[in-house]
Formats: sequence, C-alpha cells, structure tokens
Amino acid sequence: MTNQPFEIDAAAEGPGTRLTVRLGVAEKSYRIPGGEHQDYTLFFSELARDFGTRTPHVHNGPAALEGPEPDWRPLIVENLSPLTTAGYGDPAVLKTDEGYILVATSNDAPDAFPILRSHDLKTWNHEGFVFPDGHAPDWTAHGRKVGDFWAPEMAKVGDEYWLVYTARQRSNALAIGLAKSDSPLGPWRDRGSPLVSGYAFNTTGLPDDPTQPVLSGGVIDSHIFIDADGDRYLFWKRDTNGVWPRPLAGLLRHHPQLIERLFAQEADRRTAAFAAAIQPWANGRRPMERFFLMQPLIEAVLDSWRHVKAVLSELPEAAMIVDAMSTPIHAQRLSETGDLIGEDKVVLVNDLDWEGHLIEGPWVTFQQGRYWIFYAGNDFGTPAYGIGVAVADHPLGPYVKQPEPLLRSTPAWWAPGHASVAPGIDGSPQLFFHAFFPGTGGYNAFRALLTAPLRFGPEGARVE
Repeated sequence: MTNQPFEIDAAAEGPGTRLTVRLGVAEKSYRIPGGEHQDYTLFFSELARDFGTRTPHVHNGPAALEGPEPDWRPLIVENLSPLTTAGYGDPAVLKTDEGYILVATSNDAPDAFPILRSHDLKTWNHEGFVFPDGHAPDWTAHGRKVGDFWAPEMAKVGDEYWLVYTARQRSNALAIGLAKSDSPLGPWRDRGSPLVSGYAFNTTGLPDDPTQPVLSGGVIDSHIFIDADGDRYLFWKRDTNGVWPRPLAGLLRHHPQLIERLFAQEADRRTAAFAAAIQPWANGRRPMERFFLMQPLIEAVLDSWRHVKAVLSELPEAAMIVDAMSTPIHAQRLSETGDLIGEDKVVLVNDLDWEGHLIEGPWVTFQQGRYWIFYAGNDFGTPAYGIGVAVADHPLGPYVKQPEPLLRSTPAWWAPGHASVAPGIDGSPQLFFHAFFPGTGGYNAFRALLTAPLRFGPEGARVE
C-alpha cells in the first residue's frame, strides 16, 4: 500500500454533501445527495471503483448453503401502513386474549413503533402506533434524522401491559424506556424518564484530538422475562459497537503505520486509510451518519476480527477501543412497579467468531425445564448477521451457547435477526424474526417478518 494518506475536502451542497477525495495524483469528486444509509452505500461503491477500497458488504451474498433452503414462512412482506416506512425489524410477538400482537422498530419515522394484530398468524392488521406523531415522550429526541426508536417489546405484567423500548435521548445517547397500558393496543403511559440511561465512555488513552466529541455509550434491545414464580427480569445490551469505530479511525490517523499491521488485504488497508482521513468530518455528523461513514472500516475489521483485536490488545492507547468491541448482555430484576432492583449481571458476551463485534436482541423463553436465550450477532445490515441461542438453569445464567448460529443468511433471505418466541396456533413454540430481501440491508431498509417452528431437546434448540 502506498504510504500517501487520503486527503478529503467536504462542502455542503443543498441537502447533501460534495466530497473531493485525493490520493497521490488521483482526484475525484462525489456528490452524496442526502444523509441516508443508501446514499453512503452508493458512495462507497463508487469509492471502491475509483480508489480500490473495499466494496460494501451488502453487495456480497451469503456463502453457499449446504442442503435445501430452510422452510421459513414469510408473514409480512410489505408495509401495512403508509406511516410505516421500513418494515418490521426487531419484531416482538406476544400472544394475548385479544390475538397475537406485534410491535416493531420504526427508526426515525415520526410515528413510533407500529402495533399489528393477527388472530391466525396469517393475516395481520395495522392497529396504530405506540407513540403516534406528536406523542413521543418528552425525554426522547424525535423526528426525521433526529430520533431513533428501536426494538420495542411488550409483556403482560399482572393486569397491565408493559412495553420496553430503545430511544435516543436528547444527549444523543441511546436509552431504554418503559411505558404501560391497560390494553396491548394502548394508549400508552410513559414513565417519564429512561429506565436505563446511556453513559459517558472512558476515553483515556485516545490520541489528543480536539475534533473528537465526548463519547457516550448507549443501551438498547431491552427484553422483559417473567418467570413461573412471577419474578420479572430486564435484559438489555451495552451498545458499544457504535463507540469504537471512530476512535479506531482516529488512532490510525495518528499512527498510520498500524494500518499494515492490522490488515492484510490492500482494499482493507485503503479502506482504513480513508476512514482515518474522513474521521474528523464524521465526528461532526449526526449519530447515524457517523455509523454509515465507518461501515466499511467495521466490515474490514470483521473480516480480520481475531487478528485486529490481538494487535490492538498489545497497544495501551487502544484499551478503550478493545473494551468497546465487547457488547455484553446485562440482566437485572424488576420490581412490581417496574423499577430495577438487585444486582446488574452480565449474562452473555460476544466471544464466538461468527458473532464478531456484537451480540444483541436478547429474548428468554422457558422450555423443557430450562431457560433459553435467543440473540443476534454480527453486523445487522450485512449477510453475516444471524441468530444464536444459549441455555441455562436460571434466568441469570450461566448460559452455555450453541457454537454455531441457529439461523444464518440464505439466498432467499439475508441477515435473519432479533428473534422473539410465542406459542403458535397449535400451542407449540414458534420463532419470529426479521430478514432483508436479497441484495438489501442497512438502516431504514425494509425488513420482513418471518417465522419458523421451534423444537427443544437435550441436543439443543433447532428450527424445523
């Protein structure tokens, strides 16, 4: 790889940005029309063509399958309301006396968390939103390109329905909220403040960089599990996979010699060099745009995951980066009123190769006398994403993982993730999850709702 760094000039151009990129004598100008994921995916495809960086992973299909295509049944394959713009990601299905209720992620749509109902798990009707436009809780940031409403989940607690969810605080950190209702269809009463808040992240050891804002960690993907004795547990994820990419890019900008140590492929080296150059500008963008700008670097790291972590672990100045590459799943008991009580405990961490830099989306179910936790791993917008499962004898663990994903991408459906479990029509456990159509993926791309029957036994959990 050439030792010449990328040089980048950025200027606003209408609602978008004009980026001029130089490497040695080569120069190219690009117009990014907006700040959406697809805008940046197209830009990075053009950058790969012109400068030899890596092609976005979303353009690469899953590895060839052994055996027949799995029998996953699609349930919802289009938006059922004009106010729902990105499908039904992170689907949580609850069986109630009023039918099957589905709530799902809405990202930055003005109407947060679509509510759907089905009586036969075939026909679904849109029933409204948890927080219609203009009714989002005061503590949340909301609006297009401002808010983020992710991973809602409903549980029946006594005579009430509780809904836990992820939203972006006005500080930009992601936090977990709690709302209650007398009906699964609402209206919903928010508790008025986060149940679990984001937090400041220790940046000690990072290169001195006045363009680097204070880093904040988020918490996402909350889940309520109610045991047979009535004990309530809240599970959630420490969302640090969004914390480490820009500090890593900053470290590489200050120490470009690390690039060749970290990456063997020339395309990945050029990708890392570009991320290092764009990092100061990326720091000033809105939270989701910062993620879009670092996506190719994330994918390069994931393709050399063990090696990159091993090299960074040798560097004292990279200690925060290495720590943030772990996204533990936490659990803690809830009181009868929905307050956290007792000790916060880590129950899972990303420690299998297929999981990469994150695990998320926990869901616990009691089956065959044991506690099974389903979770998603790897990068949600790429075919590397999948669903894993672990088992324990107590809700707080210790959990033992099945070594391979329960579900992974297929030619027909990419990036299956964020599962929930509910009894099917015949009473047998059913897995519900989202997936992208082939060739698509990323933030605000449509995610379909799919299902498959589950079986549990001494050999583990499996889908049929």
